[in-house]
Amino acid sequence: MRELIIGGRTITVSHIETEATEFGDIQRYRIDVTGSDAVTHLSSLRSSPNVDARVMASVIDTELLLGYEGSAESGLLRDSGIRAWRDQNRPLLEQALDRLRDEMKDLPPEPVSDVERLLLRAFDMNGDDEVRGA
Repeated sequence: MRELIIGGRTITVSHIETEATEFGDIQRYRIDVTGSDAVTHLSSLRSSPNVDARVMASVIDTELLLGYEGSAESGLLRDSGIRAWRDQNRPLLEQALDRLRDEMKDLPPEPVSDVERLLLRAFDMNGDDEVRGA
């Protein structure tokens, strides 16, 4: 579990399960924000269940900042209070994301699965190395 306090609210990310698949382990995480009953989940194809800077950055980026189509109906942003808090604290969220990305630079690279290697090669990227910040 890892917590991040931004603008008077605490974002809590907890690992809830690992699912072994033919493509590798899928880690599932639960995301809560204080002051809200809205809960969402994040899944990531990665070997480590640790809630590290990669996971936290993904939560902030995809669950709070991007505001993808449909996010107001599902996930954290279905709570109008979370949306208002996000809008009011966007600069703080972006600063936290930058700090997490800096922290990610010091993490060991994630191993690359065979499927990821094939995709990287298909897009003319180097699929023989491990991927940093994946």
